[in-house]
Amino acid sequence: MTRGDFVSFTLAAVPSSTSMDALGRDAATLGQTVDDTFDAVVTQWKLLDDAFVLMPAAPVSVMLVVPQTPIADFSDAMSQAKTVLSDASYHEFEPLERTRADLLGRIDNLNLRHANHQATLDAEISTFRADPDNDPAITGRNHPDTDAYRTAKVNLSLLDDEAVTLANDVDRFHRDLDDAEAALASRLRAIIGGDTVTRSDGSEVHASQQFWGITPPGRSQGFDSGREPVSLEDYFAQAVTSSVDTRIRWLADAAPKKVQAWLDDHPEFMETVGFVPPAAAAALFASLKARSTQDTSGAWTTGPLGTLWANAPGAIGNLNGLTVAERSPFSDQELQRLLADPDLTGDQRSKLELLEEKAAAADVALLSVFLDTDGDPRASLVWGDPDTADQVITITHGIATDLGQLDDWGTIGDKLSAAIEKQTSIREWDSSTAIVLFMEWDSGDMVTVQGQDRPQDGAAREVAFLEGLRFVNPSAWQEGWAHSLGTTATADAVLQSPGLFDHVTLFGSAGLTPDAATNLDDQITGGDLTVSSTSADLDWIAMWGRVPGVSEHAVNPADLPGVDVFGSDGGPVDGYLGPGGGTGRPTQGHNEGASTNLLYRVHRINPLFGGLLTMPGDSVGYLDPRSQSFKQAVADFMTRIEEHG
Repeated sequence: MTRGDFVSFTLAAVPSSTSMDALGRDAATLGQTVDDTFDAVVTQWKLLDDAFVLMPAAPVSVMLVVPQTPIADFSDAMSQAKTVLSDASYHEFEPLERTRADLLGRIDNLNLRHANHQATLDAEISTFRADPDNDPAITGRNHPDTDAYRTAKVNLSLLDDEAVTLANDVDRFHRDLDDAEAALASRLRAIIGGDTVTRSDGSEVHASQQFWGITPPGRSQGFDSGREPVSLEDYFAQAVTSSVDTRIRWLADAAPKKVQAWLDDHPEFMETVGFVPPAAAAALFASLKARSTQDTSGAWTTGPLGTLWANAPGAIGNLNGLTVAERSPFSDQELQRLLADPDLTGDQRSKLELLEEKAAAADVALLSVFLDTDGDPRASLVWGDPDTADQVITITHGIATDLGQLDDWGTIGDKLSAAIEKQTSIREWDSSTAIVLFMEWDSGDMVTVQGQDRPQDGAAREVAFLEGLRFVNPSAWQEGWAHSLGTTATADAVLQSPGLFDHVTLFGSAGLTPDAATNLDDQITGGDLTVSSTSADLDWIAMWGRVPGVSEHAVNPADLPGVDVFGSDGGPVDGYLGPGGGTGRPTQGHNEGASTNLLYRVHRINPLFGGLLTMPGDSVGYLDPRSQSFKQAVADFMTRIEEHG
């Protein structure tokens, strides 16, 4: 219901407590009627059985005996439903009805008082302007100097503050209504009984819930709003969106101690925030921003964003669908909140401090940061501005990688950004590219590398993240560059969300699932996607991820028709401009960049010294600027810019 001119709110309808009581009585009556009717049937059958010799009688007797228990259970379930509805009516929905009526009265009263004070102000101004002696050039004033004018101005200012309070109360009413409806639905779903039906042959049929609800979840529009069927998958997405939206609004209104206590009890929340669809995330931020202010330093100081900034900044920083300018300051603030925790383990603190150091670079922005359900820090960083860039490359790491390897991956981000900037400058192109480092997923280790759980989970996060980038900058050319098990995750992301990338480049792939491989092939054939792949002869670890008959993702992307396979074993490079660009060194292991890790140098056997390992300073990696694979990938990227730019 919308009322008034000064303030206008739409208040959701509250389910009638009277109707809920009546529904409960009807449910109990239905259960009792079914029970009584069955008893009557049994009684009549016994009368027939006493008066006549029925042949055969056993099947009918069995048919009557078997349903007795489920019918009694059904009757009991309906009785429970009556109790649940009655309790909810009295304890939750009657108070909400009173709250709604009170809010409507406050809206009308506020609008009436505002109209009266505004009328007084307008009358004073009109009288002032009508008097020729009130020329501002003479009096030095452009408004009346009367008690009535000053009083009206003060009262209107007070009404502005009152309107903010009223808006918060309306928002709280809707959250309370959502919570009450969700709680009622949960209690009703918990009632069981009478959901097993027995056929005449004695077999059982069990009722099952195919949907979590018949009305999409979200901010309540009233119990009588239109209904539509919702699949389990869609309902989950909508439920996450609604729940996160509601919780963020609660966090923006709750006392700091309550916020901290709730976050301590729900460490998974910051990880979940990223799954809110971009449009919903942007709308949520806009609604909170409208009631918040920043100081000259950029810190949010008042309103809901001021509260979140102080107590739960990750609730905004981890939303996908916001601009870098909107989310990155909150992510920086969330990083400081995490670092302030005295209970951090040494491993957590070292990773977060490494992230802090890298995010402090002038050309780097922190997009997201959270602790996953295992307490491991996860994050995403960006070089450049993905909101305005003509091209965006998102790099995804591979096996056994987390923020502990941010030195290596941060160097890759630095070098790739610099290389593309240099190649663009040499060509004298007016084009910008942003480099995103996506490190929000758990890639497991050698024990789990042949499974699909880790890359599938990583793909889900990558889809949510990339859809946010596309929402903010829909015209940008989007590429996914992935290494090791990250190639498995990226291919699965393309399977989950066709059109996510315009091109993907796969380095040292741990393999693709058959479904992901078929999907890539279809998109390549359809002209919707281009794919490049490379794998070094000295990389024995990538092959471990693709063991046929053992791995769940055994397909080598290089075997797919239409995939552009380029070299990584050292040799000429086509199209990489500048000194030394014509050739590249071989990738000498599975490592992504330059590495001194012994694991990536075990192939270095010197037969002249009895098979002893030689120990070079480091091993050249796939995304090492010295390597053939790095230079060729950059050169091919420049070609794609030219073709599609």
